[in-house]
Amino acid sequence: MKERPPATPMAVRHSTVDERMRRQEPIRPEKARSRVLLALIPAAFCALATLLSGLLLYYYLPNGPWRSQSRASEPLQVPKAKQDQESHNPGQESGSQPANPKPASTPPPAAASSDPSTASAPATAENPPPAAEADPVLPAVRANEVLEAFLHAKEGKARLGMVEPEASLQDLQTWEVTRGPLWEVAQVVPDMPQRLPQEQVTDYPYRVSFFIPNRKNVEFAMIVRQRGDQPPRVFLPAFLDLAGGRLANFTKEPNTQEPTAFHVVLEPVARCYEENVPDPDRKFTLKLLASTVGKETSRAYVSTGSRFKAMLDDPESPVRWGTRRRATVTLQWNHKEDPAMPYLELIDINSLGWNP
Repeated sequence: MKERPPATPMAVRHSTVDERMRRQEPIRPEKARSRVLLALIPAAFCALATLLSGLLLYYYLPNGPWRSQSRASEPLQVPKAKQDQESHNPGQESGSQPANPKPASTPPPAAASSDPSTASAPATAENPPPAAEADPVLPAVRANEVLEAFLHAKEGKARLGMVEPEASLQDLQTWEVTRGPLWEVAQVVPDMPQRLPQEQVTDYPYRVSFFIPNRKNVEFAMIVRQRGDQPPRVFLPAFLDLAGGRLANFTKEPNTQEPTAFHVVLEPVARCYEENVPDPDRKFTLKLLASTVGKETSRAYVSTGSRFKAMLDDPESPVRWGTRRRATVTLQWNHKEDPAMPYLELIDINSLGWNP
């Protein structure tokens, strides 16, 4: 018999299913994260472009808030209006009259010019006279100068004519804060002017910080007020209430004084958190501040059943919960509700501003 050839080893065979399963690989977490990051890149680019566009509009828009604030904080330099006027009228310098005055230089309107093309148009609402064209920056600059002179005055006599309502030298000498020099000024921050057409008043608000010995920098709200065409003056009652200490002295400890009006920065808070106030669950708080920035000077309290609560809940009211604004309020210490726990009570909101 013939010998059989030696058997070759059999190769292991795999099914197609096993081969497909062997070649499959699970999705790695790193690849999934990279896909999410790639999807977020367009969103991040859009957000960055929106932010840059907003910043460019804020800084470079002609009527943007940054431009408006820059114009309100112009350097304290008054344009030399009088000198410019004298330079245009050299013949009237030093009170001298023109060398050869000519009556014909001011002819009557009918004979001013026979040529209709050269005749000047009459002054109307659409064509105001040249005198009505005033520099809009000049009043703000004058307000800055008055405030700077008031803050750096060394005595009460130097502040005469700088305050409203007008105060005599005896009055300025009576109040300690206006009698002599003030503290060192740390910073003066102007705010946007406010025009009150009915009263013909323009208010220029400021936040003034002082270096006070043994204390942190203290900031007070101040106003320079201009009535009509009169020179601007520092509004004295608010300065005495806040920087002069009248509000702090009245609210420091309970007293039996009559209801008193004060100029404050008011911030309503919806609840009363003080345990030494009678029936706190039925009261809400009004913070009394010396400026729109910083800690309150004192706190007054009002019943939740009062008309002031209804005013704050009104969506059309100009005062809101948690917002700060200037206001004139009347305060009194309440000793009747619980004589053992007197508290400062708000009697009235005279005005939502520092106007009478």
